[in-house]
Amino acid sequence: MECFFKTSLLLFIIVSYFTVTESVRPNRMAMKLIRRESVVRHNPDARVPVTPEDHIQHMTDISSARFKYLQNSIVKELGSSDFQVDVHQAIKTSLFFVNFSVGQPPVPQFTIMDTGSSLLWIQCHPCKHCSSNHMIHPVFNPALSSTFVECSCDDRFCRYAPNGHCSSNKCVYEQVYISGTGSKGVLAKERLTFTTPNGNTVVTQPIAFGCGHENGEQLESEFTGILGLGAKPTSLAVQLGSKFSYCIGDLANKNYGYNQLVLGEDADILGDPTPIEFETENGIYYMNLEGISVGDKQLNIEPVVFKRRGSRTGVILDTGTLYTWLADIAYRELYNEIKSILDPKLERFWFRDFLCYHGRVNEELIGFPVVTFHFAGGAELAMEATSMFYPMTESDTYHNVFCMSVRPTTEHGGEYKDFTAIGLMAQQYYNIAYDLKERNIYLQRIDCVLLDDYSPSK
Repeated sequence: MECFFKTSLLLFIIVSYFTVTESVRPNRMAMKLIRRESVVRHNPDARVPVTPEDHIQHMTDISSARFKYLQNSIVKELGSSDFQVDVHQAIKTSLFFVNFSVGQPPVPQFTIMDTGSSLLWIQCHPCKHCSSNHMIHPVFNPALSSTFVECSCDDRFCRYAPNGHCSSNKCVYEQVYISGTGSKGVLAKERLTFTTPNGNTVVTQPIAFGCGHENGEQLESEFTGILGLGAKPTSLAVQLGSKFSYCIGDLANKNYGYNQLVLGEDADILGDPTPIEFETENGIYYMNLEGISVGDKQLNIEPVVFKRRGSRTGVILDTGTLYTWLADIAYRELYNEIKSILDPKLERFWFRDFLCYHGRVNEELIGFPVVTFHFAGGAELAMEATSMFYPMTESDTYHNVFCMSVRPTTEHGGEYKDFTAIGLMAQQYYNIAYDLKERNIYLQRIDCVLLDDYSPSK
């Protein structure tokens, strides 16, 4: 009997210990990034790209929508609202999703990973326009959670919420979108539950988030919200510490299962650092790009082209688009250099002003010189052929075609000629780490499979 009592007491102490430690800020939460192709249902009414021209136009339309999403959130020139974007563009252009659960008992969520915004918001009951019949997971009902707490008007997070204001002694946010619909609701706090790839469960302290009661009619309703990783205090990345990292592998391989996101102080801080600039008002991270080289040749681009001198200038890394949108002068230099290398060897595929060729990337571009983006402090982003060129056809029905995955920002108007957004194609096989206290981004070329054990960085 005494032995049983001691054993029971020991189990009680162990369970109590883990219950307490779950509520404190976890140092590391590693989770797999989920490709949209594996979850988004096919729309039978959508026009399927069948020709190379169709593929090129389709890819450009998606990346252009993302560019507009970024600029609308940065410039904020559509009205007085703090954050104005088209949520449809965010949904249609996002490549990676994140799974986690909210509340107690935990309710699964399926959100868009976005470094270009700074609020985690999800759809909540009572919900206007929520298309719950088509969603993978049920809409979160705060009335059923024992840990849900609404934020008061004097909560420090309220001033950073999108168009945050006081209504009936509650902090109400209103995330207005270009289309007129948006996410409106209350700012609240709730515990999040993450399941890591190795099966461990991590529960956070209460996190401020947007509980959206009016979210518009979404085109693709598999998602339940947006997970913002920007620099504002409402960002999940900021609330869970001062560091986060993500690793992107082979985007051409839809079965590649090692893409990952790590939140917390023990994120994978690897490689060479380069300084970043950010303001808590818009939460966007800006980098200091100093030059571009093709092989051993440094392109003739003055560093001032990449300097941030206003809302339509500067350089950012973006997780929502495949293409890289490059400042006009830099684009023309890169375009002309690559054209001079490939034109004598390959047959051009002519479509508007795109730089495209007939053939397969892994056959025609063996030995193609590495294109390198050089950042302040010595950090580099090196792109081999598979990161510089995107195959536009996947079958032999039509001739295989590939195009340079870099476009000029002037495609969206001359006012953007000095803005650069580096997309996911360029970030393949890199671990990208953010240290917000030190104000650095770390770039490490690596196959994400090597990080799959999720051991903390040393």
